[in-house]
Amino acid sequence: MAINKQEKKHVVKDVTAKLKQYKTVAVASISGLKSRQFNAIKKKLRGQAEMIVARKTLITRAIQEARPELAELTKHMPTSEVIVLSNLDAFKLYKLFKQSKSKTPAKAGQIAPHDIIVPGGETNLAPGPVLTELKQAKIDAKIQGPKIVITKDTVVAKAGQPITPQVAGVLSKLGIEPMEVGIDVKIAYDNGTMYPGDILNIDEAKILDEIRTAHQQSVNLAVYAEIFNSVSIEILLMKSAREAQALKAKMPAVADEQKAVAPETPAEAQTPPPEGTAG
Repeated sequence: MAINKQEKKHVVKDVTAKLKQYKTVAVASISGLKSRQFNAIKKKLRGQAEMIVARKTLITRAIQEARPELAELTKHMPTSEVIVLSNLDAFKLYKLFKQSKSKTPAKAGQIAPHDIIVPGGETNLAPGPVLTELKQAKIDAKIQGPKIVITKDTVVAKAGQPITPQVAGVLSKLGIEPMEVGIDVKIAYDNGTMYPGDILNIDEAKILDEIRTAHQQSVNLAVYAEIFNSVSIEILLMKSAREAQALKAKMPAVADEQKAVAPETPAEAQTPPPEGTAG
């Protein structure tokens, strides 16, 4: 909707003021998002992030006036995008939007965000024409009793490939919703650094597992190489104590062995035999 000059000035003034209030500023895409869904997300994030929808020219003008260091953000705005303002750090902000996404059915022609798999097993589909539809989607299925059974897990769409009409129809009938709808953060500025969306999209569980593995490997190396630090010292002391105990346990046996094979001393060799002993 067209706005007049006075309204444009008001938008620029409002955005300029808000840009100065938040430390993290991001550009996000709302492509394919319905107004109802957008408003629901906006309400859910109230108090944690503020979203502004405005023309690129107006946002650019506000950035120039308020925070020139954000100029890089405008390169990621085609025409009209959402500006996200928050005092959360960029990674927490991205995670917030990621968690706010919801599942939705696939449509023909959409690009698969990941490998879409139809799991094997019994379905709720009754025998009929749908069996042919499954076959057309290259899904092995058979009739078993009153229902259709998919014989094995099947990848029906590879990541990055368009979803065919046949696959979209079958997924809908099976109740599989492989797509996500929500707000995608494309780039964010936080504390002097620009973070592209792919950098912000981290798998926390995987990273924590890698940190735990790296920690354990470094401790093992420190113990093996006898490198003393706050973690390895306790393990090395316990190891030394065990080795000392094991050595102590062997000492009586070693002493007996040494005594059994010990040669006569010169004094012992020169001791005369007792009186009365035949020479």
